[in-house]
Amino acid sequence: MASAKFWIWLSAVGDPVAAWKIYEHFGDVEKAYFADPEEYKLIPGLRAHQIAPFLNKEQGSKLVSKIVADCRALGVHICTWESADYPERLRYIDVPPLVLYLLGRPLRIEEECVVAMAGTRRCSPYGQAMSWRFAEQLTREGALVLTGVAGGCDEAAVVGALQAGGPVAVLLPGGVDVPFENTDFYRALYQNIASFGTLISTYPPGTPNDHAHFRFRNAVLTGLSTVVLLVEAGLRSGALNVAANANDQGRTVYTIPANLDSWSAMGTNGLLCNGQALAVMSAEDMLLTYRDSFPRLSLPKSAYPYVQEEEKAPAVPPTAAAKEDEPDTLPPETETSQAAIPEKKVDTADISDYIDLKAAQNDFTDDEQSILLALQDGSRTSEELTAQTEIPSARMLAALTLLTLRGSVRECGSGRFEAAVKGKG
Repeated sequence: MASAKFWIWLSAVGDPVAAWKIYEHFGDVEKAYFADPEEYKLIPGLRAHQIAPFLNKEQGSKLVSKIVADCRALGVHICTWESADYPERLRYIDVPPLVLYLLGRPLRIEEECVVAMAGTRRCSPYGQAMSWRFAEQLTREGALVLTGVAGGCDEAAVVGALQAGGPVAVLLPGGVDVPFENTDFYRALYQNIASFGTLISTYPPGTPNDHAHFRFRNAVLTGLSTVVLLVEAGLRSGALNVAANANDQGRTVYTIPANLDSWSAMGTNGLLCNGQALAVMSAEDMLLTYRDSFPRLSLPKSAYPYVQEEEKAPAVPPTAAAKEDEPDTLPPETETSQAAIPEKKVDTADISDYIDLKAAQNDFTDDEQSILLALQDGSRTSEELTAQTEIPSARMLAALTLLTLRGSVRECGSGRFEAAVKGKG
């Protein structure tokens, strides 16, 4: 078995396609490292500029030493093509990654029903709500949600899975230590993912989130999956590349029906029309097929539980039906939502933003309630909130992350946060 350093060298010094072609040609990573430069010219499909990085052994050796040191310092697990925990599913895609960098909980992909979720970054409130809802349902029912973190549908899926208690796996277009955006919010989100799930990258620590990495990232995303859920995508959305990869790799693609007039869902509605995706109305719809293969899944016996509930429910008045047709907001209403709370008079003209935190205590954790109360008098930094509420910093960042994604708190610049809702304890 070759040393991990040779695999790191081959995967890190050049682009993934070139690295795979070199490995295929030589059949041995050490042989590729010590091969004569003239032998590289015999590799079909590679140009001089693709080969050049692999021939500079001195620079490559320094890079490998840095990567190994960085991974050791960060606690990043290096999984190579020859590692026992390398996901078998990835071995069968067109261009498999030769190395995976993992931060967080160990991954046991073969034991999991992995649902790859993707969608546009410029999603509608409906798309955001559906990502949140499905990720929460899938996680509660024993599936592993795998997604990106590049805003929009991806972010909503991450917070939905975290709200359900995780775990969640996130595949990144850069290093596991490089937040997609350099903000407190993203740093806290990465910390939460690593605590309750796994950050995954095909690129070593320190690698910037380059837009050119997305296409390869998407192929690996679907390669790791059991099934794919494309939540919402416009006609020109990069998320459609995920569906194309999934179909090429033999994965079943599901999508959520949306309003025909919604520009942000024209791509996903088109997949339904073209037969490239199946319509789905609940997490159970997707998972029933895989119940016998993955014992961890916990599903109802009925294939269509929502049909039974509809039959048992009383007739809906026209006015109520009209309200149900309105787009959801993030997060979706729960049994303890504001709709179920008796109206209460407060000293404000803007009654719609008022939340009785005691009555809605099942909607917010104790930490979240404390933060919202602390922010009623004005904006605070996370450090100021920690001092005021005595909530440990790690829990503070976790709660702020979820409150921000749910729209209850917003960043207002210079690392400060403010309440987006009014409330009393």
